[in-house]
Amino acid sequence: MSLIRVIKTAAATLSRTVYVDEVATDAAGTVTVAVTRQDGTAVAAGNATHGGTGIYTYVLPGGPSSPSSATWQLDTLTVAWTGTIGGAVVTLTDQVEVVGSFIFGLAEARASDTSLTSTSTYTTALLAAKRIEVENECEKICRQAFVPRFYRETLSGRDIDRIGTRYPMLRRLRAVIVSGTAWSAPDVAAVAVSESGMLTRPSGSVWPAGAGNIVVEYEHGWDSPPEDLREAAMIRLRSRLNLTRSGIPDRTQSYTDVNGATYRIALPTADATGIPEVDAVYHRYTRYRRAVFA
Repeated sequence: MSLIRVIKTAAATLSRTVYVDEVATDAAGTVTVAVTRQDGTAVAAGNATHGGTGIYTYVLPGGPSSPSSATWQLDTLTVAWTGTIGGAVVTLTDQVEVVGSFIFGLAEARASDTSLTSTSTYTTALLAAKRIEVENECEKICRQAFVPRFYRETLSGRDIDRIGTRYPMLRRLRAVIVSGTAWSAPDVAAVAVSESGMLTRPSGSVWPAGAGNIVVEYEHGWDSPPEDLREAAMIRLRSRLNLTRSGIPDRTQSYTDVNGATYRIALPTADATGIPEVDAVYHRYTRYRRAVFA
């Protein structure tokens, strides 16, 4: 499964190459495409277009902010490609995240360093894939999103009026399902959302107790990332692109140069990239965990 990010309301051409072992292989007949939301709601469907051997494409419809467009709102979509491969019906899936923006643009990243000007060595597809890696890592370290994002989360109620979400910087609560029953729009609108990631029900109401009994859909993240974080993320992108080109062996923790000087190498951890300049900026924007309410 591959992950693709698309800007809200933009059309996107999705591509999938079918392999049997390592050999690109055509399907026998038509490859169909079905696009659904995480709750199973159908968004779009059609037939894929055949390109080269084993290569199929499908245009995810975009356009104005209306439900007829697959990308009309922030969302997470599943794309299922189904065809007959080697005599068996096979379904391959990809995930598309509809986001409000990116931490940095691909053209901007390429222009940030003259070493990235080669479009054959650093293809657009490669830059896009590595940007997703960088954005995901940045959000995990900082525990927040720096562009508008969507998330569907399962929570457990505890008979109190507050419940905490995974992500802070809540922008809008879109849906609530409690024990399988979807709330009405007025009930959803009555829930107060906070920057800290807390959902608070009106006075006198509680989130009913239960294990995994509450599903919420919400939008979160900054309007746009701060400039120093954008710059740090592009530095990290360059390091990810050139990871295999380093002359230092993977497991090295220190090295000694020809003059006998020894240097200790900063190492990555669960909360650090190992690049001091990048980590200094990321840690500046790290959100610390909320207090737990009994």
